[in-house]
Amino acid sequence: MPNTLAHIGVQGLLNQAVKPGIDPKLVCLGCLLPDLPWIFQRVLMGILPGSDPYTIRLYCIAQASLFVTLVLCGALAFLTHTPRAVFMILGVNVLLHLVLDGLQTKWANGVHLFAPLSWDLWNVGLFWPESLPTYIMTGGGLFYIGWQWRKGISQPLPISLLSPFKMAISASLLILYFALPFVLLEGPRNADNHFVRTLEEIEARPGRPLELDRPSYVKTPSGDMIGLFNGEQISTTQEILDHSATVSVRGRFVTPTQLDVLEFHEHSTWFRDTGSYLGILLLLGMWLGALFKQGLFSPSTKSGNNSI
Repeated sequence: MPNTLAHIGVQGLLNQAVKPGIDPKLVCLGCLLPDLPWIFQRVLMGILPGSDPYTIRLYCIAQASLFVTLVLCGALAFLTHTPRAVFMILGVNVLLHLVLDGLQTKWANGVHLFAPLSWDLWNVGLFWPESLPTYIMTGGGLFYIGWQWRKGISQPLPISLLSPFKMAISASLLILYFALPFVLLEGPRNADNHFVRTLEEIEARPGRPLELDRPSYVKTPSGDMIGLFNGEQISTTQEILDHSATVSVRGRFVTPTQLDVLEFHEHSTWFRDTGSYLGILLLLGMWLGALFKQGLFSPSTKSGNNSI
């Protein structure tokens, strides 16, 4: 997937072209929402090292689908005084985010636009993360945030004092956002999304294909190893690089713990993560700046301009 800044660059400029005056805080928030499950995954794997990595991965796959993310959009929209308009902004940007993800080359990965009706991953694979289109989009993100920064901070927050009815709906949708993926786990498992089922069935691995998105490739005295998301290290039948790196891999299991690498692509070790971390920090800065400027939910926020 493109980094967060790249999403903000493409989606922010598209939103501005279609609807000048749109609140950049909401646009940037919509750019981030589909990535929240993968942020949760990193946190959970860090603080709960003994947890089941397969269940966590399947949960995040289901939660990152368009359908489930729109539930989160609804929960957030009902916290505002214009829920329909806010839901449209967030929902459109969630859809744009997933479409943009599907355009980028990402082995073993893709997006779910039609789940839970279909768990087939959609991925066109037009360009790699480290390529000219991604560099241009990332630069566009810095341009958009710099251009819209003052407006994002000064434009009134769409949050207002809410009725118990709206609060109840928002809370119910938020609970559904976290609960629904548990109901949907078998969908991505049966479709072998991210090759989870292949990896779970250890004894049946030999002869089966495997694709990996951005695992670590490590040189060791005993041979070259590839790290899997489940914490496992598998060996390769051949040397593909003369140094450790982050790679994408296509191959076939020779034994349950050895992979014959058929194709690989080396990634930058810093570009994507740096673009995402910077984009998230700038997004948080815009929202926090707006909160402080408008008195942290003081009564002045109720009487401001309600435009979005």
